[in-house]
Amino acid sequence: MPIYLPTRVVRNWYQYDVSFSLELIDSFVDGVEKQAADSIVNYREKRRSEVIGREQNDERLVNTHQGLDDETWDLDGIFEEYFPSLQRRSAFLTVCSYFEHELDSLCSLYQSEKDFKEAPSDEGGKGIDRSANYLARVANLNVHKASEEWAAIKRIQKVRNLIVHQNGKLRDHRGEYSKRGKEVADLVPRISFVSGDSEVVLENGFLRYVLTKYRGYFRLISESITAREGNGTATK
Repeated sequence: MPIYLPTRVVRNWYQYDVSFSLELIDSFVDGVEKQAADSIVNYREKRRSEVIGREQNDERLVNTHQGLDDETWDLDGIFEEYFPSLQRRSAFLTVCSYFEHELDSLCSLYQSEKDFKEAPSDEGGKGIDRSANYLARVANLNVHKASEEWAAIKRIQKVRNLIVHQNGKLRDHRGEYSKRGKEVADLVPRISFVSGDSEVVLENGFLRYVLTKYRGYFRLISESITAREGNGTATK
């Protein structure tokens, strides 16, 4: 946590709450991607050494890694794509939750500071949608729902929901698209660093893409706050 935090009020929200969160999440994402990259390098090095050893000893070339063998499994696909994607999935859900919390915190700041009778929990919807609706309806804030950033976040939400509710599966056991799976499959060409046919794959760069979209959207919200509340940092 930061050593110093100024008074938690609406005008300080972006400069302190959000900026600190972004710095933490940036570091978190860097760590996740480094772990994924290191695991791929370790896999390739170990597999290369095992192949060389078996060739030298004229052994049958059945490669194994972490208890899996290449007669049963596509080891390259698992260790170079599937497992890194699983790491990114977990980080992705954390990132989404973190920023949903930040926007919810802004709603609570507005209620407290302006003494609104309605609480954020009184608003319909869930997550970032509920917070945006509250800010628009109760705080009378421009929440930029016509922006490219909001549209991108809504697409990102669909990927999140697919992972949460269907473990990232685009198709069912019969090979047919589920309703959520079809929605995400249709959006894949419009979401950077996402691929997959039967299951969604989060590629290197996706988490950064998500951060960029949330950062851009929160800047727009900050501009709306400044337009309504004025400039300056509240210290008391």
